[in-house]
Amino acid sequence: MDNTLNHIPKKFLMKKQALMLHALGFVTGDPTIRFGYPYVYHPGLRVRVNEPGESKWIYMMLPLHRGSLITDINIAYHRTGIQSHISLVRLVEQRDPVSATVVHNQEVRDTIPATGVISSNSHVIVKHSILLKVCMDFASTDDLIELGSVEVCYIPEYTSFVEEQKRKEVKKGAYRKEEPVAGLFKSSHSLNLQRPSFVELFLQKRKKRKVSF
Repeated sequence: MDNTLNHIPKKFLMKKQALMLHALGFVTGDPTIRFGYPYVYHPGLRVRVNEPGESKWIYMMLPLHRGSLITDINIAYHRTGIQSHISLVRLVEQRDPVSATVVHNQEVRDTIPATGVISSNSHVIVKHSILLKVCMDFASTDDLIELGSVEVCYIPEYTSFVEEQKRKEVKKGAYRKEEPVAGLFKSSHSLNLQRPSFVELFLQKRKKRKVSF
């Protein structure tokens, strides 16, 4: 997985926060998917299917403010069955109800253990509503995938920090441009002006005296 945090300044990374959610927030419109909600014997959200197959999607809304930068998504899971697994982690931006735009898409290609955490690095700036989409492949109706914590790491007000940084850079550049002009008035050498020596001043005074007589 690519590390997208390398080009983010450290002072921004210091402001990074983690939004802790539970898989209970997942929903779906797929009629072949069945949810088993938390109970005494299993605190996580259990996902099963009536029909095996690929591309079984579930969705979760991410309550993030506009201008935030999403950097990481971590999903804790447990699965049964060798062939059933999470195959895709996706972020979708939506404003109009009839359209949506994929802003992050990452395949889970590596062989994942039966229990673990799937991590997905991203670089998505929140402009509209953001949905987290998780795609699962089921090889059998007997298999299940259980989901627990969903951690979304983000930098709040990231766009405000970037704009402020740009304004500072512009001001700094303008100051550097004004320095040479200001230097013309500070240094007499830049205008080829030479101060008269002591001897020249003495001779000038003598000339004035002679003229006065």
